[in-house]
Amino acid sequence: MSPLSLALLGALVIPLFVATWRMSLFGLALQGLIMAALAYPGLQPMSSAESWLSIFDLALVRGLLAPLALYTVLRAQGAPSRNDVISANLFSWTLALGTVLAGFNFSEALVSEAGEQQTLVAVAVAGFLLGFLVLANATTPFSQMTAVLRIENSIALLELSGGQHSPFGLQLGMLAIFVATIGFFRWYLATLETSEGQLEAAPDSLTL
Repeated sequence: MSPLSLALLGALVIPLFVATWRMSLFGLALQGLIMAALAYPGLQPMSSAESWLSIFDLALVRGLLAPLALYTVLRAQGAPSRNDVISANLFSWTLALGTVLAGFNFSEALVSEAGEQQTLVAVAVAGFLLGFLVLANATTPFSQMTAVLRIENSIALLELSGGQHSPFGLQLGMLAIFVATIGFFRWYLATLETSEGQLEAAPDSLTL
């Protein structure tokens, strides 16, 4: 396993055990940036629009824009630091580690030849399964959003492991949908906080 693949696996796993929303967003940022670093050699000599769009998607949108968009809302709201991605108990932690092992075992059935491609597929499958584990345990909208972004990043990594890239028009359309999703997530978080504030203020407004 290369250092970048190992770092990507760490970005998927460590936020599960460090229960803060900042770590969750930091993990998402690392996932995007590391995937951009993994994709960069295969995109050389960066002479096509598809190559530049791939780097823009992975490094800027997934690595910077998406985490920053959610960070600014949570910071403005003064959200509590603690955010349990999965239940804080030994069973959930064991299930998370078992999910990673299952991903690596399953990758051998998908890619028979050992190598970097098999490793990337293993990390992608593990990330995909961990995303659904987080989604199943999520108790807050923010946790659900991070779970969806984890799954989306894993799908992008699985595509990256194949070494094939979609046509420019299709890439651009998928990127537009992803950016719109991030915008919706940010809007919903801000709206949710406003609604809660109005509900808290309502009883006071009824007093004489």
